Amino acid sequence: MYRLCGIIYFTPSHFVCRFIDKLGDVWYHDGAENDGKVLYYGNIFNWSGKKLQEASKYKMSILLYTQL
Repeated sequence: MYRLCGIIYFTPSHFVCRFIDKLGDVWYHDGAENDGKVLYYGNIFNWSGKKLQEASKYKMSILLYTQL
């Protein structure tokens, strides 16, 4: 089995990512904003698939999975 643990989003000039921890909590990172701090965005179980497809102006590019 596998678990989604990260999503990378991009535009042609920049990328951002979301990390999903073992509890399903979603964390957002954009090194160019928020002083490089990771921001908590809630739990993935409360998100729709559509909400995961975009992060502001960035489009989903890569899904990262970990083996359980």
